[in-house]
Amino acid sequence: MRRDFHGAFLNIMVKYYPSYYKDFSCIAGECPDSCCRKWEIVIDVDTLNTYNSLEGEFADKIRAEIIKDEEGDCCFRLNNGSCPFLNYNGLCDIHIELGEAFTSEICRNHPRFIEEYEGFTEIALSLSCPEANRIILDTENAEYPTPDYKGEDEVLSLLITSRKSLFCENTDCFSLIKQILDTAADDSLDIDLVYIADHPEFSAEFLSFYGKLLLDNEILTDEWKNFLEKAVSATVNDSDFQIFCRKNSDTIIKILRYYIYRYYLKAVNDLDVYSRALFIAASALFSAFIAFTCNENITEAARLYSKETEHNSDNIDRIIGYFSEF
Repeated sequence: MRRDFHGAFLNIMVKYYPSYYKDFSCIAGECPDSCCRKWEIVIDVDTLNTYNSLEGEFADKIRAEIIKDEEGDCCFRLNNGSCPFLNYNGLCDIHIELGEAFTSEICRNHPRFIEEYEGFTEIALSLSCPEANRIILDTENAEYPTPDYKGEDEVLSLLITSRKSLFCENTDCFSLIKQILDTAADDSLDIDLVYIADHPEFSAEFLSFYGKLLLDNEILTDEWKNFLEKAVSATVNDSDFQIFCRKNSDTIIKILRYYIYRYYLKAVNDLDVYSRALFIAASALFSAFIAFTCNENITEAARLYSKETEHNSDNIDRIIGYFSEF
């Protein structure tokens, strides 16, 4: 499975970060689930050129581990599912021998998501990283900035304004979900004259079906596959699940806000704002559904969901495509 990287830093753009962004620092060898395992480590062109220009025994070792994947990208050959330069202390030998600047761009930027829009860039941390997950879901009253957009794209301006309204205080996760869907429905009408009469009900039956959809995605770990299989086969009483969600409402709201920040503005690319709203709601509630059916901590369920879903653009596109048929 590839670990996809979205965007690149542009010096000419204004950059926006969530308030907790500055609190993150990679915990390296202390990480319980290293990003150097399971994922294919793609090597960007500049770093590849640097590796090809190096001399010496270690440089030869680096070049010996570079292969091309099915898409023609250069990457490191995995060793028992891990990057060949991940040592027994959970540290990167390239970083140790040559310095961070000699690691691939994707390694230097992970777990950051970087999204570029007209005139500004948004940078977020990923829930998939154990340390970033801890920071995101431990932070009370996290602030997600509103870009000072001065461009002429009316759709982007509308989405920025709508997203800002979704970061207002909410006392209940179900109220926020309704607000997300109502706002997206209104935006869909304004943007593309698409009228949405009724929202789907995120029942246990719906979430079980969503789990079956995820089972058809590319899956990284047996742990996630086992969770999905257990969740889709569970018999769940809707009232019991709603009680569970209300007890964990504060955490679910934090997860929702994370996905709102990550995905709402991306509708500017295809105008399909309602599909992204459904994805936002489903992502938070399915994390809760995994926790409920598998007796798992909801923060860990959210982390695994993010790891298995967010870092593969094919998986995301498939889910958004499914929701676009609603």
